[in-house]
Amino acid sequence: MLKFLRIVATAAALTVLSWSGASAQAIEKKDITIGLPLNTSTLLPIYVGDAKGFFTEEGVNVKVVAFKGGTELVRGMVAGAVDIGVGAFSEALVGVETGQGVKVFYGGFNMAVFDWYAVPSIKTLEEAKGKRFGISTFGSSTDFLTRYALSTKGINPKTDVQIVQGGGSVPRLAAMEAGQLEVNIFATPEKFMAADRGFNLVLQQKSIAPDFPFHVFYAREDFIKNDPNAIKAVLRGFAKAVRWAKANKDESVKLLASKLGLEEKYLNRGYDDFIDEIFEDGRMPSEVGMKTFWDIGIMNGTYKEPMPVEKYWVGTFHDTYNEWKP
Repeated sequence: MLKFLRIVATAAALTVLSWSGASAQAIEKKDITIGLPLNTSTLLPIYVGDAKGFFTEEGVNVKVVAFKGGTELVRGMVAGAVDIGVGAFSEALVGVETGQGVKVFYGGFNMAVFDWYAVPSIKTLEEAKGKRFGISTFGSSTDFLTRYALSTKGINPKTDVQIVQGGGSVPRLAAMEAGQLEVNIFATPEKFMAADRGFNLVLQQKSIAPDFPFHVFYAREDFIKNDPNAIKAVLRGFAKAVRWAKANKDESVKLLASKLGLEEKYLNRGYDDFIDEIFEDGRMPSEVGMKTFWDIGIMNGTYKEPMPVEKYWVGTFHDTYNEWKP
């Protein structure tokens, strides 16, 4: 009997080893570069996946690289320096529309966390005519959103204000304090910093749409086609990271503090602002959220009409999530 049990145990172990080896061999590319448009708190699961080894557990060696905006990230991807981008939907679509062979393959970051803050002398958005509005880069989501918000208030973003590229939120907040910008668009947690420093909230994104395609995963079509198991490994690591982040607020905040150099009191508030709008299954926003996105692009002249889903979206990974999830 004991001999029989030993034989069964040995066979089971060999089966596990054989399955693990086959699974590992099925990962087409193990060294993966994930590009980010910049470092920001809403990308928490990417930092968690890297710091806690969840990507490594899934058999991929991930290198996370932050660029100076989504436009540079897309250029880096087209040049072959980035395998997977995690950034604004609008920025990913630049790679789609320009024929660069880029497609979105996963969502999951559906938060509407942008707000606009103005210097103390400006109480409403309507009072901001002729003023300087800070955005990260031209063509970015901060650019599109700001132009749309101005238009909803009867302000022409081309003629009534000056839109200024200022990089990340922290440099733009500093520029605001130095008198170089009058109005700024901020996501969490920088919007809480702006509020505590006496700047006035003049508009909230949630008044425009309840959710939004804030960040998405995207890659070149050839990578999506040729390396699906590598992508699944990254997404399994992402799913683990989302679960961990939702279960460990204090540690998540400390990780963000070390990564971003921001005070924990702001990151605590920011965490609460976005964490429930991160979904490990990669879903995209509601119909209202997506309609608002396209309305913004059409109003800004970026799009003539909503882009057909099949032109930008590969739904394989979201659709089969229950088959490969960790």
